[in-house]
Amino acid sequence: MSKESQQETNLLDVLIVLAKHKFFIFKLVFAITLIALIISLIWPHTYKSSSTFIPSTQQQTLAGGISGILGGAMQMPMDFPEVNPEVLLNILNGRELREQVINEFNFQEIYRSDIMEELLTKLDSDFEVVENREGGFGFNPIFSVQLAFYSKEPDLSYEVNRYILDLLDQKVRRINAESSDELLHILEERYERSLRELKMAEDTLQAFQEKYGILEIEDQALQTIQLLGELKTSSIENEIRISVLREVVSEDNAELRNLVRSKEEYDRQFERMLQKSDRESVDLADQAGRHPLLDLPELGMTYLRLFREVEIQSMVLEAVYPQYESQKMVVESSRRGIQIIDPPVIPTYKDSPKRAFIVLGGMFFSIFLALVIVFFREKIEKGRESDSEEYRKMQQLAEHLRFRRGKSAGASSDS
Repeated sequence: MSKESQQETNLLDVLIVLAKHKFFIFKLVFAITLIALIISLIWPHTYKSSSTFIPSTQQQTLAGGISGILGGAMQMPMDFPEVNPEVLLNILNGRELREQVINEFNFQEIYRSDIMEELLTKLDSDFEVVENREGGFGFNPIFSVQLAFYSKEPDLSYEVNRYILDLLDQKVRRINAESSDELLHILEERYERSLRELKMAEDTLQAFQEKYGILEIEDQALQTIQLLGELKTSSIENEIRISVLREVVSEDNAELRNLVRSKEEYDRQFERMLQKSDRESVDLADQAGRHPLLDLPELGMTYLRLFREVEIQSMVLEAVYPQYESQKMVVESSRRGIQIIDPPVIPTYKDSPKRAFIVLGGMFFSIFLALVIVFFREKIEKGRESDSEEYRKMQQLAEHLRFRRGKSAGASSDS
């Protein structure tokens, strides 16, 4: 017999079996589909309230703009440690926020439990956080976060979603404010110290000039003073970075150690350049005899040192002041925590159950179950008629599966 004839015969046998048991198949499919329909109708409705938000980026933009207006090329001494999207996920999935939600809306009564671990587990099943990342390969940053809450009451799902957003916004604003306030305090101390040191240097130089007169500084000495000011400014900037970093890391942190070494190197270069400047002031003092008021070499050296101190402190103040003003603006802008781009609304249509899917799923399952039962019955009938070895094994298996003590005992004694 050819393969085509065998396939036609097999297909015909299948159709005969289906036609033979058509009423059973129809009854089973109808019954299970009806049960699925009833389940979909009595299943409690669930409503979903969702929202989408992003972290506020106003702080960095504002800081950069103010720095450009006030200080030109001077940059912030340290990047503003604002809360990033990864931290937002940690806050949302943290225990503290979830416990606040449970206590605020009395989920102990809704979930009918007083065990916090059980309440947190049930809340997680109704709470959904979806992160939207940029396309591409590798690790991609998050550009938005979607928050959703499911509840049997539409008002509750909306209120919980809005409450979570408010909590998150408060926590982010507090973290941003604490970080920016700490940096502002450090810059404020450095700024006030620079003001005091500059005023002291200016008063000393003014007193000297009133007593001995004014000496014209050579261009070479002015260039050396300019370089000294740049070295001192770099050292001050590293000092601010170190002060900020020590608030959040330990002393063995690699970045902190690098900053400390960098500051020490700037200080060493400053001391070497300072000694060079002193030697130049000696040369200037040798020429002081030409000046009627500065008739002693020591006076020329003292004048150059006083002038040098005023210039250095002026450069330091010029570097610190833009940073200080920028950070004050950053502190003011840190009032915002997150930016909501899709606010939550009260849902007006249920999210589940999906009745069509439940009914279709029940119907397809009933068809599959009916086919399995029909072909299994047909196989048993054919085995009974032919008394095949497979049929005898199936009978033996059914006999052993029965929970009858007498039968089992008799079977064991026969064996």
